[in-house]
Amino acid sequence: MSRLVIPKLGFLLHIPNAFFSYRPIFERLPVGSFDIVLPDDPPPELLELIISQDYRYTLISELISARTMYKYLVSDQLFLQDYQLMHKLGSRQIRLFSELGNDRLNLGNSNRFYDLFLCWGRYQQNKLSFCSPTPFFQVGWPQMDAWHEGMNVDLNLLLDTLNCDRYRPVLVWQPTFGDLSSIDAYAETLSLLTSRYNIVVKPHDYTLLEEPERVAFLKAQKFQVVLTEPFDELYLYVIADYVLADYGNTPFGAIYTDQRLILLDLPDAYNHPFTGLGSSEITLRNYYPSLDPGDNPDAYVRLIEEDTEWQTTARQNRLRDRFFTPSLYGRSAKQAAHVLEHLEQFL
Repeated sequence: MSRLVIPKLGFLLHIPNAFFSYRPIFERLPVGSFDIVLPDDPPPELLELIISQDYRYTLISELISARTMYKYLVSDQLFLQDYQLMHKLGSRQIRLFSELGNDRLNLGNSNRFYDLFLCWGRYQQNKLSFCSPTPFFQVGWPQMDAWHEGMNVDLNLLLDTLNCDRYRPVLVWQPTFGDLSSIDAYAETLSLLTSRYNIVVKPHDYTLLEEPERVAFLKAQKFQVVLTEPFDELYLYVIADYVLADYGNTPFGAIYTDQRLILLDLPDAYNHPFTGLGSSEITLRNYYPSLDPGDNPDAYVRLIEEDTEWQTTARQNRLRDRFFTPSLYGRSAKQAAHVLEHLEQFL
């Protein structure tokens, strides 16, 4: 039996951070031109975000039972690695990137499934050249547009909200999830620095949803705040004096916003199934200072407070241009929305 095709965009979301990644695009699309598609048991926090903005949504099971699909399904990565399910949800598949890093996971053969790509820059397009002649559009990072447009933020109110002392530097720590997470190896040492620095911790959505022991471990430390509710990471760069990150996408927001970035290393991370030698976040280790699990608190202080470490180099600027598209800084959402509104011209 054939399926009824809904002549609009369907955005497949599964975690709150995906909402923050796509929201600037939602705000530029015509009202009624898209719906949000959710798994049958969406995180309550994600559902609350969608309802608070009065966006129309539907559940996967509702689409399947009604034998309906969207003309264009927009997603980042194959949901549950289920090709058959994705084909039931959308007639044409659009990949809209929401992260860098984890190259083996994000830039592998599964991308042959997609009919069109909206990527952040040349790096992702070059890595996926094996998908040619599938159309590619570089649209930048829509979530970060406001940074380049000029953000009107009450800095003191934001610091107070995050329980930070206005007279101490702010370290923003964004650990990833799973085997590549820096939480187990670094939390206790970082906690020893809270009398000298404000330390704001934003765990990955998957840690909050699937790793309760790690969340409890973080809360048992002395950090100024451990963010357990949805929070747009863009606002963390407003207060950050330094950003601590490990693997996956966690370092790239700091690079995009030109923050002082410190990488937290784990043994053999370059051999992980998600990364591999040459993965984008592994490459960063050649450009930015890093720490090891065995380093004591004094090593952190020396690194943070050594002025010579924070001189931006031409090599770092070239690296940023390699990952992103500078000409789209501040107008990525507009570019992405334009392409999505005119998909019939490209497919």
